[in-house]
Amino acid sequence: MKKIVDLLVATLVCVSPCFAQANPLQQALIDAQQRAANAEVKKDAAFFAHALAEDFTEVDPNGHTSDRDDFVKGVSDSDLTNILLYNFKLVPLNDGAAVLTYDRVLLRTKRDFGSRRYQHVSSTWVKDGADWKLKFQQITPNQWSANDFD
Repeated sequence: MKKIVDLLVATLVCVSPCFAQANPLQQALIDAQQRAANAEVKKDAAFFAHALAEDFTEVDPNGHTSDRDDFVKGVSDSDLTNILLYNFKLVPLNDGAAVLTYDRVLLRTKRDFGSRRYQHVSSTWVKDGADWKLKFQQITPNQWSANDFD
């Protein structure tokens, strides 16, 4: 059953961009978030050293917080094989800040009972010169999959 759900989500990820046109800001932040997901799968700590704001904070699905240094160090421990992102919504805050909300599915190489597979994420991005930096991220497990383990 989980393979069917994964296939359906992957289909939605591939098909959904055809139905909605993103504005330039939304597309830029979706692209940045996708690059971050790819970097997490590739264990690319150097990407996050550049992409995270100096005062970055993350609240993970278990309610634990990480600062920038903790997050960058933890990237190398990832067991993710893929991250599927979909259902994006943008909330502009001002000319230099916006919140991107989306859903994601985590695919792992091993069972991890401390993390949820289906998640809602809110990512706050801020403009830093010409670049957008990830300043804050909160991850919430989907209620219907709160007890769903890989």
